[in-house]
Amino acid sequence: MAAIVRIVQKNGAGATATDASGGVRFKNADNATVDLNNPLVKPTSGSDFSFEKWLRLEVTGGTYSQITNLKAYSDGTNSLGTGILLWAKAVTTYATPAEATATTGYNNFFSYTSGSPLSLGAGPYTSTGEKGDHLVLMCEVQSTASGGLASGDSVFFGWDEI
Repeated sequence: MAAIVRIVQKNGAGATATDASGGVRFKNADNATVDLNNPLVKPTSGSDFSFEKWLRLEVTGGTYSQITNLKAYSDGTNSLGTGILLWAKAVTTYATPAEATATTGYNNFFSYTSGSPLSLGAGPYTSTGEKGDHLVLMCEVQSTASGGLASGDSVFFGWDEI
């Protein structure tokens, strides 16, 4: 039997972890609720940035010796729409999510693909609990975006295990 892994989203000063399998909503609030409250707004100029979304792998069980080479990646195509960008970085130590004001320190998430993923830690990891670095994502809505709800997109996680 393989490792049983879920992705958690962490929010607030206390790093409250929530199962992210229901999706993640980028918005102007630090919470894990997938709703239409606190939306990002298309600005007349410049950009509107979301609060950061802190995601992490959590091993909850299974039969395995170890997992290694944690990674996150996209399919390489931004399906969010014109003027909507997704930014990413790997961070070791959790910090309370902030509303971003610039993209400094982040990279275009869609530049990370299965052939060139963002590393979230080499491991080896041998027990249950949260493992590896946090994947920190934030969304930018530019003035060139269309109005209305954006299409969804996917974030993929991978690892090796024995």
